[in-house]
Amino acid sequence: MKTKQTDVVAEYLHEVDQRLAGIPVLQRRELLADLAAHIAAEQAERNLTSEGEVIEVLERLGSPEVVAAAAHEEAGTRFTPPAAPSRKRFWLIAGIVAGVVLVLAFCVGALALAQGSTSAPAVQNPAEPAVAPAVVPS
Repeated sequence: MKTKQTDVVAEYLHEVDQRLAGIPVLQRRELLADLAAHIAAEQAERNLTSEGEVIEVLERLGSPEVVAAAAHEEAGTRFTPPAAPSRKRFWLIAGIVAGVVLVLAFCVGALALAQGSTSAPAVQNPAEPAVAPAVVPS
């Protein structure tokens, strides 16, 4: 069973790996193995017991972007950080959400109207005439 510490380390290494695109595979594997060995050695040497302590070790190594940038520089390749979500994508998602909200509001309104119009009509007392008698002047 994985611990939170190994999850944090695995996530960190995955993030570094994603940013190493463009570096030859063997160099990538070697760098990731070195990072994993360094982290494991720190954990064993310092007897780290909490996730927070492991995160401190990772922070001292540097963010995945900093580590990847250094690796790209050493390999002589160009580092391009992952792009942030574009504004177009944001507005597309916002438009879809707004559309769903409008459709739901329309459906709720239509349902409310339908329930209001299907209520039983007022029942007339059978003892009363349906039409009021005409008043005849005398």
